[in-house]
Amino acid sequence: MSLIDGRYEVIAERPLSGGRTHFDATAPDGAPLRIEWFDLPPEQEAEFERYRRLLKRLKQAGKAAVHDVVSRPGARYVAWRSPPEGAAAALDPELSELLAAHGYPPEAADVRRAGGRGAPPLLYGLAFGGASLPSPAPAGAADEPARPLRHVDRPPLAALERLSPTTFGWGVAALVALLAVVIGVTSFRLRNVDQLVVVPDLVGQPAQAAADALADLELWVVPAALASSEAPGTVLALDPPAGSELRPGRTVRLSYALPPGRLAPTEVPDLVGQAFPAGAEPALQAAGLRVGEVARVHAAAPPGTVLAQGADPRSRLGSGEAVDLLVSLGPLPQRTFLPRLVGLDVEEARELALLAGLAPDRVLVDEVAAATGSPGQVLGQSLAPFVPVPVEDAVLRLVVQAGTPVGARGGAPDVVGLPLAAAQRVAGGWDVTVERIANSALPEGVVAQTPPPGAAGEGNALTLVVNAHPVPLTTEGVRAVVREPEPRRVAYAWTILPGIATQPAEVWATDIDGQRTLVERVTVRGGEILRGSWLTDSPGPVRFELFLAGVPYGEPLLVP
Repeated sequence: MSLIDGRYEVIAERPLSGGRTHFDATAPDGAPLRIEWFDLPPEQEAEFERYRRLLKRLKQAGKAAVHDVVSRPGARYVAWRSPPEGAAAALDPELSELLAAHGYPPEAADVRRAGGRGAPPLLYGLAFGGASLPSPAPAGAADEPARPLRHVDRPPLAALERLSPTTFGWGVAALVALLAVVIGVTSFRLRNVDQLVVVPDLVGQPAQAAADALADLELWVVPAALASSEAPGTVLALDPPAGSELRPGRTVRLSYALPPGRLAPTEVPDLVGQAFPAGAEPALQAAGLRVGEVARVHAAAPPGTVLAQGADPRSRLGSGEAVDLLVSLGPLPQRTFLPRLVGLDVEEARELALLAGLAPDRVLVDEVAAATGSPGQVLGQSLAPFVPVPVEDAVLRLVVQAGTPVGARGGAPDVVGLPLAAAQRVAGGWDVTVERIANSALPEGVVAQTPPPGAAGEGNALTLVVNAHPVPLTTEGVRAVVREPEPRRVAYAWTILPGIATQPAEVWATDIDGQRTLVERVTVRGGEILRGSWLTDSPGPVRFELFLAGVPYGEPLLVP
């Protein structure tokens, strides 16, 4: 059986006047339907759209037995539910008044009552354009008894008896041949309807050529424009996709490219104050728009709140265009810094840390026996001096000389557990050799030394084993390269957002050993791009940070 729109199975077909065709069909659930198909000239398309809206309105009000009404290029039809057997004609003054307001006289409507007297009348047919419906059969016509077949007298057969056997044989042969042709054509049409066709791969082709190719396969085409940078009219997608097997009469959605400005304009929603992406992104999608570039800055609003949008609310953009957003990172965390504590007494260093806002339980002291320094003297600090750090996350670890210096006892200093830079300061006067390892199971810094603390070595030699955790690669396609210590320039760049006032900026670099270096001091303002490079012989990745007026800006850059 053939299908209409890939959904309704056709049982019978009857052409009507005015470019209309009547189909008896069944819905996917088996319900009987009467489908009226319209082949209309372009000047009647607007009128049919008004007709479709009226039927939709009546269906929603429960006054029309409409299963579906469709109006799109190449497909305009109404699927009416078939009235129940015995449904009698009825009058509905309210329905008649509503139809008259749209230009439809009572004779253009087929109104029937299905069920008892309490059942509401329903509209089972409405002539397009207000023309009269065919007059129903007169009452009682269906009750007339069937007329018997007329008796055929003998004389008409006498003519056949007078034919010669040869003539009669040729006549019978001709009738058999004609019947064979009819059966062959019918079976061919049935096979043609029941065969499957394969949707070809048309992505990238011109939309008109693709639509013609689908029409040649007897498939219905539903065009849909999408905003795209591809050449206008280029096919972007097919639904069902290429390779799908369909029966003739099924629908294929053909999406093609149009520049964003040429699509139907839509109103930009007000996104300020909404959550991103949970609230702002669905609001843009509902308006036929999409999210453009998203910038994030610290602000008093909660994290993820939209602060500004690139297009004004209630302005109009072409469907599919992008709207840029400015999103809050939340309030800027309270920051502090510490002065240089090395060389101070541990209690003095502790007081300065408390004055800087650190909690007492976040100031830790490690005592070591070093070759130099007096007892209680700070030999190293974990937080670099004069570098802003968040107060709530800061933890200060002080390395302090314990008791009598090891050097006074004539043995090697104890530097295990110290960062390399602090260990080299503690081991002043020793010939230090560094061996590097990368083991994430061990702590960073010095993990072993030869000779051990307090022991005498050969001459003044001290060998330190320094561990550095491997840097995880988070970007797909990045590969690790072991570099020999040789001078190289490592580049960095930041975009300063428009609207930022002119202010001093500092670029800091941290190498694989944890050494922080001030790379550059400059003055920047909004709209500029700060670019530069740093000459270093560090073999590992370098972490760059940008500070504007002492406040971190943007995300740190990790450069291999």
